[in-house]
Parts: sequence; structure tokens; C-alpha cells
Amino acid sequence: MVEYIDLPPEAAELIQHQHDTDRAAAGPKAPVSGFTYRGVQIESRWAVLAELDTMRRIIDTMPELLARRLEDIWCDSNAGACYTVTVRSGLWVPELRWAISDAVMEAGGGHNGIMVEADGGNGFDVDPNWGEQF
Repeated sequence: MVEYIDLPPEAAELIQHQHDTDRAAAGPKAPVSGFTYRGVQIESRWAVLAELDTMRRIIDTMPELLARRLEDIWCDSNAGACYTVTVRSGLWVPELRWAISDAVMEAGGGHNGIMVEADGGNGFDVDPNWGEQF
């Protein structure tokens, strides 16, 4: 159950202003927030062109037979370079764990986290990675 809180109009206006500012700062927008690319639905929360382009490159970077196992990729524009990837039902294979992570690194240069959803308890999270060596 979602609890709703009544905000004073001034607070609601400030929150809306911050949302609009964050959305505008995310970069140029596409006319749509998502579309199907090579059989995979890709979507950006705020229709950010750069995010949609990165997700296309993620699919192109992956081995073809592994990319075909993906159902969708979603980028959370609000978090920036934070992805949720869904594997088609019944098509999980262990190689996807590394293929997805490697493709995101190669296509985007890094990320703020990847959540992979897969049936059979095979989902997993990848911690943020921007290629820094410690």
C-alpha cells in the first residue's frame, strides 16, 4: 500500500522544479523513451538520447546468441548509467553474467550498477564500476 502525504504547495513546487532541472540536465531527449532494437526492448526513464545509444551499443557488443536472450534493458536516467536487464524466461545461461557486465563496460565506459532479472533464482546485481584500478 502506498502512503500519500499532502505537501504544502510551496514544497510540491520545489520538488517539481528539482525534477525538471534534473531531467533537463540529463541531456538531449529522443522523441520516444523506448523502442525495440534487435529484438530487445530498450528504454530510458527520461528519453535521454545518450542512454538509448549506449543501450544499443550494449546489445551490439554482446555475442549475438547471448544478446538474443535479453528481453529488455532499462536505464534509470535519475540515477545515471544505472541499468536493469531482464533475461527472457527460460533463456538464462551462466555466460550472461559476464557478457552483460563486459558489454556495459565496453559500450558505456562504466556504470552506476546493473540489476539483472532472470528466472530460476539466477538474477544478480553488479556493483558500480567505472574501471578504476585500486
